[in-house]
Amino acid sequence: MTLLDRFRAQARDTQSDPAARLAFVEALPLTERDAIAAAAREDTDPRIRKAAVSKLMDPAALAAIAREDQDDGVRAQAVEMLRDLALEAFEEVGEAESLQAIDAVPDQKSLVQIARSATRDDAALRALARLTDVHGLGAVARHAASEAARLRAFAMIGERQAGEEILAVALHSDFKDTALAALELLPGREALEQVIARGRNKSAVKRARAILRDRKSTRLNSSHVSESRMPSSA
Repeated sequence: MTLLDRFRAQARDTQSDPAARLAFVEALPLTERDAIAAAAREDTDPRIRKAAVSKLMDPAALAAIAREDQDDGVRAQAVEMLRDLALEAFEEVGEAESLQAIDAVPDQKSLVQIARSATRDDAALRALARLTDVHGLGAVARHAASEAARLRAFAMIGERQAGEEILAVALHSDFKDTALAALELLPGREALEQVIARGRNKSAVKRARAILRDRKSTRLNSSHVSESRMPSSA
């Protein structure tokens, strides 16, 4: 008789030895969803609840644990599982479970990670729609794998007129699309010079140089026109 069979032959809640209960939970296959969920919710030992949570594939149950469990480690494990489900890190997880997990994620940090890392546009945009932190929006605009999420995050920064985040996108974006879009919103010469000196994106640096050249040329032309219109002295 295997370890799992031996424990199945007895009621789990009659096992007084935490090590024995932990071994039981660790031996449970993922198909034993009810037993895993029961251990995650009801065991008195946080180590065992945490072990069960790490095998729990139910977004609703994980959300409840993330809100209500008394142990910090168990709550953190539940949030981590929600994030992994959202990113479809497990073969057992599909699009429906991913979107359910995104809706259940309780914190902004995890939503930023999902919006940055998700490769499917619908998942990235779903996480982005729940973001309220402007720095998080900037991180998505700079680094998101999804082009749709990058551009939407940058649009949200622009709507908020978040100057520091716009400059950060121009300086540090991994991608040409948002880096160039940010350049068009930079107000003055100083910001463009910062991009030229420290910009991470080569396309943005090149474009910043071109903008400064164009502005210089425009000023010179305007000056020449003004001088030509001045009346000559008699």
